[in-house]
Amino acid sequence: MSEGKIFLVGVNGSGTTMLADALSRHPELYVLPRETRVLPYLAQHYPDSILGDLSARRALAHALGRSKAFWQCNGNRSLLLSDEVLAPLSDFASVVDAMYDHFAQLEGKQRWGDKTPMYLQHIGLLARIFPDARFIHIYRDGRDSAQSFHRRWHQAPSRTIFRWKKAIALGREQGQRLGSERYFELSYEELTADPESWMRHICTFMGLDFHPEVLNSSMRYMDETARQAAQGRMVQNSSKWRTYFNSNQVDELEQIAGKMLADLGYTVRLQGDRDLSSIRLFWLRWKDWMNFSINHITHFGAKGLIPFFFRVRDALMQNKTNKY
Repeated sequence: MSEGKIFLVGVNGSGTTMLADALSRHPELYVLPRETRVLPYLAQHYPDSILGDLSARRALAHALGRSKAFWQCNGNRSLLLSDEVLAPLSDFASVVDAMYDHFAQLEGKQRWGDKTPMYLQHIGLLARIFPDARFIHIYRDGRDSAQSFHRRWHQAPSRTIFRWKKAIALGREQGQRLGSERYFELSYEELTADPESWMRHICTFMGLDFHPEVLNSSMRYMDETARQAAQGRMVQNSSKWRTYFNSNQVDELEQIAGKMLADLGYTVRLQGDRDLSSIRLFWLRWKDWMNFSINHITHFGAKGLIPFFFRVRDALMQNKTNKY
């Protein structure tokens, strides 16, 4: 079993993709380039108590191997582990480790990492499953996360910042219980303001030597002008919310999450902590799903139907374990 797994977590739109892309350039670390999403769900359905049976380990490996992340990373086909590989394994952690390690070995890497932002809500569970795992939590001004998701996918800003507030609170509570040896947090704004200093800190936290390659990133989802200006390196891409939202919209966001924003060091006018009603959350959730589906199909057309099917299936599993 490879040592020292790394989980990159944080609310979607907070820089996890950029950070994962940069860290994957380290000569010793492989970071799966897709969000797996399903580990907490599978951990519930495949407890160690049943995995003494080879057929159960085979079923677990099959379920993970046909998830969207592993399917895409394996050339759009399920990743299958042979019984020879599965036979000596004994628990959930060892089966999952073998799946990730398959890709790490293909790149000649000794360790692997996972970038699934909303594993932020499951730090405690994953820490118990993988006692040697370390967690890097990158957070970003929730108002920027809200504008990013609205701009890209037409997601409701009020629901985005509500989930941002709740998930960060849950993740920080679990992470801080682990202590500084296993939990590290930083802001997107700090990282992009001084990439080398923070990437050195991150490498030290992971127990890896610093390599300059980790200062580079393809920076997916950045504006094209910013990507060209960066020339493959990290640059600041913050505070777009100031021109994207009007003053009333900003007030609404701060009424929901102003206190958390202030706690994290962001400047706010209102330090609100208002929650959304369950009825409003239900409506916004399904409205967001419809907008996401329409945008996906419009953008990718028929060729995107199979990935969309996998995305929906994995999202349903994720929603059964995510609190927010």
